[in-house]
Amino acid sequence: MEGRELMRNFREKHLLSLIIWIGLVLIAAFTLPNISQLVRDKGSVRLPATVQSEVAQKIQKKSEGGKNVRTLIAVFNNKHGKITDEQSLQIGDSVRAIRSDTSLHIVSVTSAGDNEAAKKQLVSNDGTTEMVMITVPSKYKVRGQTNEVLNKIKTPGMRTYVTGSDVLNEDFSATTEKGLQKTEIIAAIFIFIVLIIVFRSLLIPIISLLTVAVSYLISLSIVMNLAQRYGFPISNFTQVFLVVVLFGIGTDYNILLYDRFKEQIKQGQTAVAAAKTAQRHAGRTILYSGSSVLIGFTALALAKFSFYRSGVGVAVGVAVLLMVLLTLNMFFMATLGEKLFWPSKNLAAHDRSVVWHFLSKFTISHTFVMVGILIIAAIPLLFMGSQKLNFNNADELPNSVQSKAGYNLIQEHYPAGTSGPSTLYIENKKPLNTQQYLAEIDQLTGYLNSEPGVKSVASVTRPGGTKIDQLYLKSQLKTLTDGLDQANYGIKKVQKGLDSANKKLASSDTSASIAQVQKLADGASKLQSGAQQLSNSLSTYTSGVNSLASGSQSLSQGASSLSSGVGQLSSGSQTLNSGIQQLQSKTARLKALRSRVSRLASGSSRLSSGISRLHSQVTPFSSGLSQLHSGASQLQQNSSSLVSGAQSVASGSSEVNTGVQTLSSKMKALQTQMQQLQQGLSSANAGLSKVSSGTNTVNDYLKEMQKSYLGNTFYMPKASVKSPSFTPSLDAFMSKDRKIAHITFILNSDPSTTKSANRIKTITRDVNAKLKDSSLSKAKVAIGGQSSQTADLQKTANGDFLRTVVIMLVGIGIALMFVTRSLVQALTIIGTLIVTYFGALQITRWLSEYLLFQNMLTWNTPFFSFIMLVALGVDYSIFLMMRYRDDASAITDVRMRITNAATIIGTVVISAAIILGGTFAALIPSNVLTLIQVAMTVIVGLVILVITLPIIMSAMVKWTYPYVNDKMYKKSIEGQDKMRRSKNPEAKHEKD
Repeated sequence: MEGRELMRNFREKHLLSLIIWIGLVLIAAFTLPNISQLVRDKGSVRLPATVQSEVAQKIQKKSEGGKNVRTLIAVFNNKHGKITDEQSLQIGDSVRAIRSDTSLHIVSVTSAGDNEAAKKQLVSNDGTTEMVMITVPSKYKVRGQTNEVLNKIKTPGMRTYVTGSDVLNEDFSATTEKGLQKTEIIAAIFIFIVLIIVFRSLLIPIISLLTVAVSYLISLSIVMNLAQRYGFPISNFTQVFLVVVLFGIGTDYNILLYDRFKEQIKQGQTAVAAAKTAQRHAGRTILYSGSSVLIGFTALALAKFSFYRSGVGVAVGVAVLLMVLLTLNMFFMATLGEKLFWPSKNLAAHDRSVVWHFLSKFTISHTFVMVGILIIAAIPLLFMGSQKLNFNNADELPNSVQSKAGYNLIQEHYPAGTSGPSTLYIENKKPLNTQQYLAEIDQLTGYLNSEPGVKSVASVTRPGGTKIDQLYLKSQLKTLTDGLDQANYGIKKVQKGLDSANKKLASSDTSASIAQVQKLADGASKLQSGAQQLSNSLSTYTSGVNSLASGSQSLSQGASSLSSGVGQLSSGSQTLNSGIQQLQSKTARLKALRSRVSRLASGSSRLSSGISRLHSQVTPFSSGLSQLHSGASQLQQNSSSLVSGAQSVASGSSEVNTGVQTLSSKMKALQTQMQQLQQGLSSANAGLSKVSSGTNTVNDYLKEMQKSYLGNTFYMPKASVKSPSFTPSLDAFMSKDRKIAHITFILNSDPSTTKSANRIKTITRDVNAKLKDSSLSKAKVAIGGQSSQTADLQKTANGDFLRTVVIMLVGIGIALMFVTRSLVQALTIIGTLIVTYFGALQITRWLSEYLLFQNMLTWNTPFFSFIMLVALGVDYSIFLMMRYRDDASAITDVRMRITNAATIIGTVVISAAIILGGTFAALIPSNVLTLIQVAMTVIVGLVILVITLPIIMSAMVKWTYPYVNDKMYKKSIEGQDKMRRSKNPEAKHEKD
């Protein structure tokens, strides 16, 4: 008997459920992974692999040799003015320290000290701020890298920060984690206080929080282990929303369950029986409500966007929560019974809501008035206000965070887009370092620079962001036209010289020169003849001298012949000398004849010498004929010298004659050549005139081309492409194999704004159209960077939001039709939730602008607000309609039934709304903008639901059953009020 009693108590007290949940809690606690690191590794926003920014990231990784890198931005700021020379030196020391730090595994460092182009980009225009771009491997923890760089850049008298997208995301995770800790504490305290007020008990708040905490710990362990081992989707908000949803609706469900348990205890049931009744009736409502919430969050699994799919973790929590509440609570209720409500002894349930009773009753009586009021109130909420969203994740952080402070400095002192440059990647099958592809890239660079909203563009052909004039036809054509101008000037000078030479040739008297030469030739012939006669006479003379003794007659004849020969010789010599003098005067300017004249002069000199010697011999002979006989012997001795002189004269005259004859023939040939030369000079001059005219025509054409659009054409010779001076630019803007090139451009708007995202969309469309008919038409082109990510995030989030909402509403609608067994009621509830969502969202926009000084909602606020408000708000509709169904047998009049249901369930709904709203209010101290705005939207939505739900549902019931008599309803409801007051003295003072 004792064993049976023990087993019965074990079963009735639900001890097994207690043991099971204790075991599961221990397992969950011991198997819980490192949540912080897991969220950092797998909780960031991940876009689909097919979007442009992700494609660009893949190309970038390939360009970097397969390495995943991140960029840290070190920011130096002198808040007192411009950065001094000493501070610049200190910044340089910091840069060198970073470069030499092996623990950072530096990929590259770009500072203002590298070159003028870098200085222009990295130093602010006011000179107060300087940036250093540090590229490091992304496989290492960003927190460690950030702290290391922060230590390296500390500079006395300057503010130093490290920022960048990865650093901001890291700080966002840390801020969210701290905010979660605040939320958990605040929510627990708030729920504890509210439960004490509602139930006037100390045990109920403790047990309620305990059961929800068990659900939270187990579901958190399940979600995080699934994420670690199987890639289950999580985000930075997964744990936060698990807390607020489980503690919010878990407390609501507990209130519903405990309230029904208290009602059954008050009616005299035992603890075990009351627990079973509460489980059967309130548990059914909890199961229906929880199932609707479960369906809503489970529908997120069909979302394409992983960030949206992370909401499925809440569905896991809701499933665990339902099992814990409907089993573990049974142990506490069956075991403690009435003691559960200690120290309160008054178990009179506060199950009457004056507010909901009035709203339902008044709506039934004045339906059009109440509905009209709601419509008028809804119009400004639904059709007024901006619909723009903020995609800048940096705004999620408070300004006190160091990465946000550095980001704000960049936004303040640099063009708006500097903090997040965009990069256009071009991946080609062939190397891009050729004239053809470089020209295409340069043309594309210029095209990007002309796009509206683009601040600056840098590429392989414009590494400093500006054109290099020497690489364009305008500059190259100018060099060519300048050379042609100089060539034309030289041609004109040559023409002038040719004209002068032609004129001099024409003015020179060659005929007279030839006549003089001919005269000289005649004299030379005579000279040769006289010299021959002289030689013959001397021969005769010699023989006569030899025969002198034998006959003087012969001597007289020889002397006469000698005298005659000497006369002719003298005459020829004079003629020769005269001719030579004239020839020398005529040929002084003819270099070609100088050699001949020189030889002639030499011969003439020898002739003159011979004549002089002859004269010295003939003269004594003539004057001393009388001494002939006495000097015959002496004459015989000198005859040999005379013969030698005569032979010299003959030889010289022969040479002179030959030279003069040759001169004469050359002069005649020269005359012909000079005529040909004159003709050639004239032809050359005419040819040069044509050349000059053609050169002028070409030059004018090139100058027109230089001034036209063709002057902006890029052209780089092959030798220049391979030159060492161009290699650094190729290395900076192309991959090692030269098949990937990138163009970096900065927008003049914040890279995280919708404005920048729209500009990226326009630029993408224009670039694709530009390259369609170019040599790069088959290349893979994608734009990466913050603005591109924002554009892709905007497209992905907005597109998937609508899709997910439809799926979620269809799932909840089906659940509502099953619960309410009415299509009209299901559609009415869905419509109420949608209108409530839009109204709450608009009010949150206004509150954010005036209280938070944020004129836009964050991009994920609408999504999370919708799923929270719709999934959780549907609970209250189910609470009301389930009570309405349960009273069908007791109250046949549907209008009286809906009013009675609103009156009874109103207290539960209001208490649950207060608890859920308070739980979400615990998100406000988190300092995370999205969580604050979601909390505000949910709180406002709950207020709207609490006010409108009894009105809308009562009007729906009245219009669904129009045949019920309003007068009969009024009498019946007044009779119920009188009966209620008579049974409950505390209700006598209530006013409707």
